[in-house]
Amino acid sequence: MMLKRGTYLLLFVLMTGTSYAQRVKLDSIRWINKDLGHLYFSRGHVYFNFVGFDKQRNSYSVAKDTLLLTDVYASSADNFKVKHRANAKFLIRDLTNSRLYLKAIDSAAIALAGPDTYLFNNFKNSYDKDAKFSQIHFLSSTCRDECPQLEINILPNGDYHLRGGENADPYKGEFTGKLSPSQLDTLNYWIKHSELKKMYNWQQADTVAGAPNYYLEISFENSKKKLSVTTNQPPLNLTDLVLFLVSSYKKVQLMPVK
Repeated sequence: MMLKRGTYLLLFVLMTGTSYAQRVKLDSIRWINKDLGHLYFSRGHVYFNFVGFDKQRNSYSVAKDTLLLTDVYASSADNFKVKHRANAKFLIRDLTNSRLYLKAIDSAAIALAGPDTYLFNNFKNSYDKDAKFSQIHFLSSTCRDECPQLEINILPNGDYHLRGGENADPYKGEFTGKLSPSQLDTLNYWIKHSELKKMYNWQQADTVAGAPNYYLEISFENSKKKLSVTTNQPPLNLTDLVLFLVSSYKKVQLMPVK
């Protein structure tokens, strides 16, 4: 009797563990790997960067230990009247709320990711408490839409200097202001949360036509080494910081420099 109870308990634990792994909600997690590649799922679409190029697929599904990325497309061969489906299969070697191990297991997946096994970590767990800035210099260009042309300098006490150009109305010219304590806390959070120490040798693999260019230069406390990044397609780890900076001029009380 005791042996049967032990067997049932073991089966219950194994089944619970398996079902828990399957219950991980991929749509709620942004994944990042050691090379700053990313993987995230949103509204049925999947966005990823395995080998330096940002890509997406129209849909995805998970069946037991297999992740299936699906691309739906039309071709000129049939006058774009027929929808075709192309699938790429990845083996899920491990899946929890903290990490995801993936390996391509068919030719289509290998074409997207190569033959390596990728360990992705939950991006919300990325945090460097020692990352403290002494100055931030940020440039944002115009684009084919109405992107604002900005030059922003921020000091660690919250002092804020803006030079606004095209599409930055009503802030054309030079202005000064100060980040509020909550805004400064948010900025410091994104500085610590952006994997900046991995960005020194980072280079964008491809460009996006019509997108604004961003230049970010950060000086750190207790370091003579500056971080300089130029991109018109910020990697996942920088998107929140760039979004904060490019929208900051609308949220700071600014006075014109006379």
